[in-house]
Amino acid sequence: MQMTFDRYVSRIAITLSQFTLLQRGDSIFDRYSEPYIVSFAIDASNVGENTLSFNFMPFPKVHPGSTITMLGDGHLLYGPTNPGEFVALSLLLMESDKDMRETGDNIRQLVSGKAADLGLKAVMLANPGSAAIVSLLKELTAFTAGRLARDGDDELFRTEGSFLRDQPNPYHINRSYKQRNDFIELELRIISLDVPNGEGAAPQTMKLD
Repeated sequence: MQMTFDRYVSRIAITLSQFTLLQRGDSIFDRYSEPYIVSFAIDASNVGENTLSFNFMPFPKVHPGSTITMLGDGHLLYGPTNPGEFVALSLLLMESDKDMRETGDNIRQLVSGKAADLGLKAVMLANPGSAAIVSLLKELTAFTAGRLARDGDDELFRTEGSFLRDQPNPYHINRSYKQRNDFIELELRIISLDVPNGEGAAPQTMKLD
């Protein structure tokens, strides 16, 4: 029997259930694309601990027009955990120029340095609201996309937003959202989830300097 969702205790996950590569970001003559996902999240507990949730997932040899459907609950962008008052999320899809030259570790180092430049730790110590956190994540994601593009990769898609506890439907639980641009169409889901689903890499915790 499924238990009633408790906004103060129950764990949630934000997942990418599928995406469609509508077209490549660079040459239309190449047969395959090498897209990858970079996601950042900060929830109320991260603010108190000066941490950032980060995930990276590559998808090699994707043919333009193909739809990638994740198994099970989908690729974890956040969680599973209880966010507290809010969780802010930023999602970036890039296209690798040469066989995934940028690894998750390299992107992690890049992000860590920019987070320090932005003074993200100091801002979080001031205990800002979700709107301020979303704004910082947006700037961090824009910087990351710009640096990766400078190294030859192409930005395909970018989005960000926040999910709040204290509303009639906390965190938008059990809802899905479709978004698209000229390159990517995707679906995000917010679900109740107690443990990682084992499908792909789990989000990592980054300590802010």
